[in-house]
Amino acid sequence: MRTFPFWIPLVSMVVSSAHSLPQDTLPRTAAETSEWASTSTHSEVSSFIEQLVGLYGGAHMAVERIGASKEERDLLLVRLGSPLPASDDAKACGDRLRVLITGNIHGGEVEGKEALQQIMRELVTGQHGALLDKVALFFVPVYNADGNDAIARANRVSQNGPDGGVGERANGQGLDLNRDFIKAESPECQALLGLMNRLDPHLYVDLHTTNGSDHAYHLTYAPSLSTNVDPDLDRMAREKFLPGVRAAMARRAGWRIFDYGNFSGREQVQWTTYDHRPRFGTNYVGLRNRFSILSEAYSYLPFQERVDVTHDFVLEILTYAAEHAGELRAACDAADERAINGEVTLGVDTGLAEGRPLEVMRGSLSSVELPGLGTRRVVGDEWTTETMQVRVSFESKRQVPLPAAWALPEPGPEVLKRLAWHGLQVIRLEEAVTSTVEAFEIEEIRRAKRLFQGHHETSVRGEWRTQEGILPVGTVLVSARQSRVRVAAQLLEPESEDGLVTWNLLDDGLGESAEGEPDFYPVLRIPSVTETSPLFALLNPKQP
Repeated sequence: MRTFPFWIPLVSMVVSSAHSLPQDTLPRTAAETSEWASTSTHSEVSSFIEQLVGLYGGAHMAVERIGASKEERDLLLVRLGSPLPASDDAKACGDRLRVLITGNIHGGEVEGKEALQQIMRELVTGQHGALLDKVALFFVPVYNADGNDAIARANRVSQNGPDGGVGERANGQGLDLNRDFIKAESPECQALLGLMNRLDPHLYVDLHTTNGSDHAYHLTYAPSLSTNVDPDLDRMAREKFLPGVRAAMARRAGWRIFDYGNFSGREQVQWTTYDHRPRFGTNYVGLRNRFSILSEAYSYLPFQERVDVTHDFVLEILTYAAEHAGELRAACDAADERAINGEVTLGVDTGLAEGRPLEVMRGSLSSVELPGLGTRRVVGDEWTTETMQVRVSFESKRQVPLPAAWALPEPGPEVLKRLAWHGLQVIRLEEAVTSTVEAFEIEEIRRAKRLFQGHHETSVRGEWRTQEGILPVGTVLVSARQSRVRVAAQLLEPESEDGLVTWNLLDDGLGESAEGEPDFYPVLRIPSVTETSPLFALLNPKQP
């Protein structure tokens, strides 16, 4: 083992230091004006943005409302660019790379919100060169406005500040917004999915704060962990994009960053990541054939330092994205083309992939008692390195081939809403059609006993049966020859590990057969469509 001092001086940065700003003439954030004792309320962020737009916005910055929280707080979107995109529609951005960044998805994790305010100020006052010429930026600095404003000193007590307290994890419905990207029950998620459908960002970044293990990193990160991400996008993210950003953070700013994870195991300690399911935002966006990055500042660092590292991580991501904009856009386009051409399967039976031995930095933490509140954890000044298995990806044991289309003979209104919110192309039959279909005969329905986010998570087991069937008038078809087919498969396939069936949205179609009759999953598959089929014209594989 090697022992090092935890703190090292930061070398000069290409990007401007967060704490070197602001100057007296510029708007200041609530965190800055309180000397990092407090974090911004939703109204303070709104006021800060209005000041920037009024003083410096003009051709480079604008703000709009894209929805409202459960408690009717505005969900604000900031547009930045040179020239400024006229709207949040993809066409308004021209051929620039489109980047969407959200902060504060969990109301107590406040560093992203504070860092995005600083970055907005720097960009509209001319810092960071020609970044806005190459990248069209869209920020949602306070995604969980209700949770943000539920500020109390009793929230996240173990976190190292701010002393004035932070918000709470859930939104106004009591939902964890970073578990909502499949079921889309919250007004916040519905608004964000609508924005993603209009904007179709090439890159999504979600800013968090993590506690957990006693590691020695300022920030940890992850790409989409879904095994159903386009393989070329996954390789580019893991082998080029994120290593490039990581090297830049170490070289230019002295920050220590690493793949997200925690120590696990007793006899043989490993470093393991979290979860592959697309209920998590960055995992979900990978299914849309787009790049996504999870950012997790370390919560036991001082508050200002957490904001600083998040600020610099975002800027290094944007710098890399601007320098490689053409390559990233081309990769997304190629992934779309592969999806439209039917080069997609659905991975199931998923577990952590084998890791590889790497050095991992273990830090030291001390405890500070806060009277009447609990114990705060504070980063110490030394660390050690240990070689262990690092497991930061997943693998699926089986790949399920996809059909030409899925058919929903009796889709309920909640299912139709999800198909629309996820931006899927659907077709409703105006006359009955006879077709060969595959029906999934259910042998077992498993429901979790405990509620999770208001649901008993459900899975089904069974076998496919091929038969001739009549698709009645009103049947909804979902083509598997569209760019978001990975999302469609995740929602509709019975073996999906995080789909509509998981969240009880197909319950009305389960278990309705007469006694003694087989029970079938309420979504059929159309295995293939020939030119002589009446469905051919409807399911032309060359859809836009």
